Amino acid sequence: MIGKILDGRYQIISKLGQGGFGTTFLAIDKKLPNNDQCVVKLFSPQVDDPDSLHEARRLFNNEAIVLNTLGSHDQIPRLLAHFEEDEQFYLVEEFVSGEELTHEINPGKKLTEEEVISLLKDILKILEFVHRHGVIHRDLKPSNLIRRKHDRQIVMIDFGSVKQLTSQTINIHQPSPLTVIVGTHGYMPSEQTQGLPRLCSDVYAVGIIAIQALTGLVAVSLPQDSFTGEILWREQLQSGQVSSRLADVLDKMVKYDFRQRYQSATEVLQALEKVTDASSSRKSSLGKIIIGLGITALIGIVTLGTLFKKDDTLEPYNIDNYGISIQRPKTWQPEERPDRITGNVVRFISPLVNNTDKYQENVNLVVQDLSENRSTLEQFTPFRLDVIKQSSPNIKIIQEGQQKLANIDAYQVTYTLQEDSMSLERLQIWTVKDRKAYILTYTAEPNQYSASLPTVKQMINSFQIIK
Repeated sequence: MIGKILDGRYQIISKLGQGGFGTTFLAIDKKLPNNDQCVVKLFSPQVDDPDSLHEARRLFNNEAIVLNTLGSHDQIPRLLAHFEEDEQFYLVEEFVSGEELTHEINPGKKLTEEEVISLLKDILKILEFVHRHGVIHRDLKPSNLIRRKHDRQIVMIDFGSVKQLTSQTINIHQPSPLTVIVGTHGYMPSEQTQGLPRLCSDVYAVGIIAIQALTGLVAVSLPQDSFTGEILWREQLQSGQVSSRLADVLDKMVKYDFRQRYQSATEVLQALEKVTDASSSRKSSLGKIIIGLGITALIGIVTLGTLFKKDDTLEPYNIDNYGISIQRPKTWQPEERPDRITGNVVRFISPLVNNTDKYQENVNLVVQDLSENRSTLEQFTPFRLDVIKQSSPNIKIIQEGQQKLANIDAYQVTYTLQEDSMSLERLQIWTVKDRKAYILTYTAEPNQYSASLPTVKQMINSFQIIK
């Protein structure tokens, strides 16, 4: 391929890279006086007959039109040409001289909050333009972001839309082509791994890039919560390294459930402006407080906050007649209410924090005897899900899937509901053993749900079936 001239003008001089979706070459344009450099991308469609090749050609031309439109942005490479030779498709794009963002974001290196906010805004402003045209990038990662040499601006490259086209076997006689998932592990959210990318899938990827920059960890090494699927990145930071406002924005960007994420780059940019404004205001206010009140007053404020800190230390709680045990926070009061008909055993109730606290978070434990046709987890789970869905007309399932409880297979579902005109969020996990169902349910107001979730997960992890 080296030295070959394509379309009568583009001479290949070296290979830049090769992957499952095609090959990228550096070339020179022989029809320009300075032999300007350009990038040639070769794609080989998987087709079975002439009619399918015709359909692949039509789709490829449509994608080229989209890429040509995006190339009107200064920070997206211009599409110079697209053509077909020997039943293979080629894109010719502007060559961008610069370095991949992998030179700035690499293992062990941590960027400051200010640097990460600046980086986020740079990427999101380009992505905002992309999303405005209804295009999903699908493969955002540091190696697809170039720091342009002459002006140090970020350039976004390697859109996944053409990859999507050329990774599917096209057969016009089959209504549903089998599609290979486009993206990179670690940067893809759950819906994208199922072949259902959305605009907010790109938001997730940008959030992972930012977290990677803050923690110095590679994307695939970021720990995940086994119950919720959420990224556990805050534990990787040093105290005070990142403001809570920025951390909250990043948490929302990488939510496991796409419905809980920012839905577009524009929404994230608006949230980041508030972070920047709050940071400036906080610095100004802090200076005034120190001058006006002195160090002693500040110490008093810290001490006052310490007095009201919740004590979530766990202690064992055994229920001998049911042969089970669990650990509970000392401040969560047990309310025993055994009922063989409903299966209720005990409910642990959190304390009221202040006078405005309207709802006490709680964990309820139920043990139910099962009939023969519901005596396994596989049989009981569909029944239990039906019970949940029929318990209220406004149930909204957020997440569900297999888990572990008491070291045996279990099923977990998270959902929202309205109860007595109050919005609530609920996590329920159950397992089956010896024709008994063991069900743990955590309920809280949506704005308080995350605050007690780490404690609740400790309770769930501590649950044991002794007999």
